[in-house]
Amino acid sequence: MTTKSTSVGIDPFVPAQVATPRRLRLIDMLRMWQSRFRGRRELYRLSELELRDIGYPAAIEEEKAKPFWRA
Repeated sequence: MTTKSTSVGIDPFVPAQVATPRRLRLIDMLRMWQSRFRGRRELYRLSELELRDIGYPAAIEEEKAKPFWRA
């Protein structure tokens, strides 16, 4: 007696979450967006004094204004 599945295309020995190139690109993109979101959120939390210490206040304001999907 074999344990082969009778439905077509389903193999019980292959994991359901197979990493395809498209899925990997999507995961990388989501991680990049998350990183940008966190970085820009940190900029919002800095005080004016800290922002002046960093320098480039205009560039920081531009970075803070960007949505997370923009580089």
